[in-house]
Amino acid sequence: MKKGIVIAGYAGIGKTTLGKKYNNVIDLESSPFKYEYSKDDTSPMENRKGRKDRTLRKDWPQNYWEAIEDAILKYDFVLVQGHHRHFDFLDKNEIEFWVVYPNKEALELYRKRYTERGNNQDYIDKVINGFDKMRIEFEKNKSKKIILKGKETLEDYLLDNGYELC
Repeated sequence: MKKGIVIAGYAGIGKTTLGKKYNNVIDLESSPFKYEYSKDDTSPMENRKGRKDRTLRKDWPQNYWEAIEDAILKYDFVLVQGHHRHFDFLDKNEIEFWVVYPNKEALELYRKRYTERGNNQDYIDKVINGFDKMRIEFEKNKSKKIILKGKETLEDYLLDNGYELC
């Protein structure tokens, strides 16, 4: 049985855009799996990231692992948050994955992306200030690494390297 490629990506590489644009791609944004949100909260997911008023779901992270395992049987590309916790699960379950992140020189561009998409300042600071630590975690893992340059997005990389997006 064919399994999709799991891509663990750094914030802002274009996972959400890719997931909305193509039918053979799913973006498994972890926030709805990790946190309970008020049914009255209709704010965009990007605005919710980093907020302090979230409640951890009781079934986290098992609910997320199950969603990943289900998605790899249905999609060509399964996009997940680039986090060492996810790497451990993927490695333990022998699920092949790629790690995608920008080069350090692109961080100011990423800061601008986060602001434009509505992330709050706490989230932006946490992601930007944690880049070096996250990069070390990414590099330690034995998975395939893709380092995006400048304005390059995940979509650009996939299309430029002959992967079919439909």
